[in-house]
Amino acid sequence: MLVVVGIGYGIGLGVVLFWPVHVDGEGGLIRVDGAIDLLGRLGMPASVRYPLVQSSLNAVLFLPFGALWAGWFRRQRLHLVVSATILAAMVSLAAEIIQYRYLPERTFDPRDVVANAVGAGLGALLVVLAARAAPAVRPGPE
Repeated sequence: MLVVVGIGYGIGLGVVLFWPVHVDGEGGLIRVDGAIDLLGRLGMPASVRYPLVQSSLNAVLFLPFGALWAGWFRRQRLHLVVSATILAAMVSLAAEIIQYRYLPERTFDPRDVVANAVGAGLGALLVVLAARAAPAVRPGPE
């Protein structure tokens, strides 16, 4: 089941990462105007609204990356958080370089790499913490 979810997520991630224009811009896949407007009504300065929403969405996009990475291993250890963060940063950096070189409507943004890595780290951390909090399953009758 994890493999099927991973394949589906990988396809979706690929679509988002290599969409020919900014995913949240004109011709993109999602609109973030409502979230930006809400933050404005809450008093957030205009200079912070879009970067906050955009970075948050990047982190959310990579939460499953980290969760799937950590979930793949039988024993949930904290080093999986570190490895998920590093792996996501490398994947994200590669995607940013490809966007910059081959997708003229996309831009290279190191903040995306950081947000993606943080999201993956959080996803892995959630899986590790959930595994530690779950009661141990004992084989055999009770």
